[in-house]
Amino acid sequence: MIDNETMMKMRAMRISGMAECLENLSGLPDGSTYTTSDVIKMMVDYEWDRRQNSKLKKLQAGAHLAQPYASVSDIRIVADRKLDTELISRLSIGKYLVNYQDVVLQCPIGSGKTFVACALANRACQQFKRVLYITTADLFDRLSLAERQGERKRALESLVKIELLVIDDWFLKAPTMEQVQNLHTLIDRRHRKTSTSFCTQLSQELWHERMEEKVLADAIVDRIVTNLHKTELGTADIFLDSA
Repeated sequence: MIDNETMMKMRAMRISGMAECLENLSGLPDGSTYTTSDVIKMMVDYEWDRRQNSKLKKLQAGAHLAQPYASVSDIRIVADRKLDTELISRLSIGKYLVNYQDVVLQCPIGSGKTFVACALANRACQQFKRVLYITTADLFDRLSLAERQGERKRALESLVKIELLVIDDWFLKAPTMEQVQNLHTLIDRRHRKTSTSFCTQLSQELWHERMEEKVLADAIVDRIVTNLHKTELGTADIFLDSA
């Protein structure tokens, strides 16, 4: 039987999973026997699982997903919807994250692009990737506020570190010159270093039209749409940047 002082020390050292495992073992019938190796293995496994679950919860909470319970396993094909299930399966494996590829989900309102994006983002969290869901409007507000506070560099660095950045309502409204400049910097710094998922109702031609500064527009669109795989979602498309 482990004494209370030892239990307190284990919890103070933040190995509460091991402490809980020992408590569970102490409640077993007297006839139950384990070798020292068995006990150590169970304690380590228990602590490992506790820490992994804690890490996953933090990643999911920090992702701020619009649909936090969206799951790839819940994606269903209905009569009026076409979906490349092979592509979705490949995306769920997460190789595109390892290869720093981007995903463009292009579909009209109500086609389920946000659900698919959140389902893939949830899967990325389960693969212990840092994820953030944000609308384009909120992204621009965050960068504009950081600019006014003299924190633009820090804000950009924080966004660049996100391993999967999900940007919803992409180009729902025409951006200002300042927003286009910030967007160009962000996209350029993330290109081939991290992955971004863009949810939009508009084709890339319309993205370009909504930006007045055509040189930056060319650079932004080129970074995103080069070498895309494609499948349909309703009357829309899902693209995977394979560059």
